[in-house]
Amino acid sequence: HIAAFPNGTLRILRLTEKDGGNYLCMYQRPNGEDMELFQVEVLMRPPKIENTGAQHKRVANGDNFLVDCVASGLPDPEVSWSLPDGTMINNALQSDDSGTRNRRYIIFGNGTLLLQQMGKKDEGNYTCYAKNTLGEDAMKVSVQVVPNSPQIPSKEQVSMWAPFGQSAQMTCDATGVLPPTIIWISPRNEIIPSSSVKYQILNDGTLIIKKLTLADQGKYACVARNPAGDNIKNVNLLVEIKGPQINGHSGRTESKLLAVYYQTLLLDCKAEGMPEPQITWTTPYGMSFPTPYLGGRFQVHRNGTLELRGIRKTDEGRFLCTAKNYLGESSLAVDLEVASLAEKPSFPVPNIEFLPLKADGDDMSLECRATGKPKPEFLWILPNGTALNPGMKLQRFIHYLGNGTLRITQPGVTDKGVYRCLAKNVAGQAEKRYALEPGQKPQIRSPAATMKISFGQTLNMPCNAEGWPQATITWTLPNGLVLDKPQVIGKVTYLSNGTLQVKETSKFDRGTYTCKATNTFGSSTLSYPVSVMVFPPQITHAPPSITRVNRGSPVILNCIAAGIPKPDISWTLPGRTTLVPNNRFTAQGGIHMTEEGNLVIQDPGLMNSGIYK
Repeated sequence: HIAAFPNGTLRILRLTEKDGGNYLCMYQRPNGEDMELFQVEVLMRPPKIENTGAQHKRVANGDNFLVDCVASGLPDPEVSWSLPDGTMINNALQSDDSGTRNRRYIIFGNGTLLLQQMGKKDEGNYTCYAKNTLGEDAMKVSVQVVPNSPQIPSKEQVSMWAPFGQSAQMTCDATGVLPPTIIWISPRNEIIPSSSVKYQILNDGTLIIKKLTLADQGKYACVARNPAGDNIKNVNLLVEIKGPQINGHSGRTESKLLAVYYQTLLLDCKAEGMPEPQITWTTPYGMSFPTPYLGGRFQVHRNGTLELRGIRKTDEGRFLCTAKNYLGESSLAVDLEVASLAEKPSFPVPNIEFLPLKADGDDMSLECRATGKPKPEFLWILPNGTALNPGMKLQRFIHYLGNGTLRITQPGVTDKGVYRCLAKNVAGQAEKRYALEPGQKPQIRSPAATMKISFGQTLNMPCNAEGWPQATITWTLPNGLVLDKPQVIGKVTYLSNGTLQVKETSKFDRGTYTCKATNTFGSSTLSYPVSVMVFPPQITHAPPSITRVNRGSPVILNCIAAGIPKPDISWTLPGRTTLVPNNRFTAQGGIHMTEEGNLVIQDPGLMNSGIYK
């Protein structure tokens, strides 16, 4: 590494401490030789690391981290690092726990250590060593791995509208292993206080802005902060403004109203707008009332309603309600007429009528004839709650103007329900109802049976009919006389519940009585054959109370009865089987009743023992 050049120059490359010493240059002159001595001293410095004081660094979990180790010295020092587990590294390749080669740690040429994807296990002291022939220097860095910065699930900028004069709420849902602190920044880049007359920040970070004005518009920033860092969400607030409306209408609206002398009247003026409009009422004689106002017969409520107490004829004229904000104004003009007398609407009785519905029936007209002063206005309410004003048509329903009639075209069973007609004027309102139900042919519940009654007793024959509409009951007597309404004819009484009553029966009252129930959907009949017993039945010949028979020998149990009319005989066997004139044989055979009423047991056995009645 030492070279001499023809011009006499000596060059020493890569100077080390061994190259120090005396160098003698000898050269030839015309008058002889000469020499020159050069003394070389090699300057050396021990390693020196900048910022050797203890350092404390924080890094978020999963992030990369750079640690500088700037060292100087002569000769240049070699840099190595000691990891928290005691491992010494001085190159870029390290092994993980599985033995796979990866670059978890990288040392750059300037001594900087790169720590990749830091985790909790990487916490600890990292020491940088700088060495040369004169010695070494060290620098310790204490690294702490902290949780990630706060997370805001939806941090994209959003825009929200809020009404002028109302409050706005902006949420900021931030999470973090270390609970974040929420800070709100206003559109003027000022930190918003947690509580003031204008602002309030809730514990969950929600910002509330009170009594919004246009000056509150702009971009608000929510900053979620913890020791690991910050996260930001922007919210663009827009303040909603709207010109005044009165009772849902903009501009000027007019109405007419008839009031009754000396009553109390309420004139509604519900004003809406952003900002909230100011409401003023002006009377026909030029007086103006703000909202609210209280004085004399006039009162303006906070909702804008004008109350007039003890209305007089002099109150007739135009009342004007005006609603204003800086975007404009709307007005409502009410022309008031005062009537000296008024009558509440009324309907002829009954107030409810029941009408039958026929499948594919003719058109129906439901009348709403109400009287009142002034003439009432009509409103129909269908069973489903739909309201029909005069002149309205809804599918098959028409509310005619003037007389209040509701017409139903092609009514069917699906139109059943209660239809209500409301008649209203300044004095009040009344209601008429129609109940429409599907019709049904009458059914008579009373069972048909032969009626047997002793001479002189009272006979009652019920006729209970079901069906809609209610059926009309008629009775036809054995002599052909027809009774079509409750009445009394001699011993025969047609009761209001449909029952036919015959008192002090005699043999002349026997025969068939027929009840007929009729409505518009059909009719049903019920007949009562009646027998009057002049002499009640009496058994004149009967078997002994105890009868012993031989097994297998046929036996006859006699039963002879007398009476007018001739009585029917029946036998009840031990198994409770009953034999009657029209059913004289048992199901198993062997026992039967003769036409005269005697009981015959063909082949008696032990199983036939028992009581026979």
